[in-house]
Amino acid sequence: MKTLIKFLTVISIAFSSAAFAHVHLEKSVPADNAMLMKAPEKLALAFSKEVRVVKITLKNKNGEKIKFGFKPTKEASTEFTWKLPKLTPANYVVDVTFLGKDGHKMKKSFGFMVH
Repeated sequence: MKTLIKFLTVISIAFSSAAFAHVHLEKSVPADNAMLMKAPEKLALAFSKEVRVVKITLKNKNGEKIKFGFKPTKEASTEFTWKLPKLTPANYVVDVTFLGKDGHKMKKSFGFMVH
């Protein structure tokens, strides 16, 4: 029985450390669920560790993509910023796909509203 408990303890520690190793989006501008009185001039993302951003889409409430000059990054960084075109009042959704240094692919979505 003691061997089983030791084995389960080692397995749980190994899996929990792997979960903590993943990168996450720490901050975005605009923030998730932000209600803005004026259109944001930029989209900024800050991650917990260096990543490569491989895809971002910005869509309005009708699902139409808003072009803002995104190109996949070749260099890893913790912070990224893009200038946005003038956004009209609407709800927007941002979908981000990024790669950690270990090559693990992650996705994050968030939204904001412009009044």
